[in-house]
Amino acid sequence: MVNDYVMQRTNTKYVIHEFNLHNIKRITLLLIYVIFAFYFLINGPGLFSEWDQSWTWNTVIYLSGVSLFLIVSVMERLPEEFETPLLEHSIGFMASFMGVTLLFWVLYDLGVYFTGVHPMPVDRVIPTIVFQLVIVVASEEIIFRGVIFQYFTKYFHWVIGMIVSAVAFSLFHLAVYEGSMGALFTAFLMGLIFAWSVKRWNLGVAIGLHLAWNCMVLGATALI
Repeated sequence: MVNDYVMQRTNTKYVIHEFNLHNIKRITLLLIYVIFAFYFLINGPGLFSEWDQSWTWNTVIYLSGVSLFLIVSVMERLPEEFETPLLEHSIGFMASFMGVTLLFWVLYDLGVYFTGVHPMPVDRVIPTIVFQLVIVVASEEIIFRGVIFQYFTKYFHWVIGMIVSAVAFSLFHLAVYEGSMGALFTAFLMGLIFAWSVKRWNLGVAIGLHLAWNCMVLGATALI
C-alpha cells in the first residue's frame, strides 16, 4: 500500500511537471509573438509608409485571436499529433513557402492561373511580406488551425475539424471578398488544404502555404 501510494504521488508529480512544462513552452513562444505583433502595432506607421488604418485594425483583431489561443492552450491540452518541435515547424514553413511559390511562378508564367495579378512596386514587397507573415498569416493559422481545427479534432473528428475551420476561415473573409461566392469558395478550399497540411505535417507547413498564396495574390512575389 505504501509503495502504491508513493508511486501514485510520483506519477502525479510527473504529470503536473509535464503539463506545466508544456504550458510554459507554449505561452513563452506565443508571448514572444504577441510582443512582436504589438511592436508592429505601435511602430508600424513609422516603419512602413504603406501602413494605414486597416493595417492597425487588422493587427488589433489578430492579436485578440492569438490571446484567445493563449487562454485555450492553458486550459486544454491539444492532441499529441500537433505537439511538434519548433524546428520541424520552421523546416515545414520554409519548404512549403519556397516550393509552392515556385509552383505559383510557373502557373503565373504559363498564364494558367493568377492572370489578374500584377507585380507590386519593389519598395512595397518587403513590408507586405513581413506584415503578411507576422500579423496576418501567422495569426490566422493560429486562430483557425491552431484553435478551431484542433479543438474540433480533439472532441469530434479531424474531418469535422477541417470542415468547420474551413467554413469559419471563409466567412472570416466575407467582407474582404465583398460577398463574392467564388472568392469565398476559394477561401473554403484553401482552408481545407491548410487544415489537411496541419494534420499531415505541422502548422509551419500551413503557414508557409498560406503566406505563399497571399503574397502571390497580392503581387508581392509575382515576377515581372
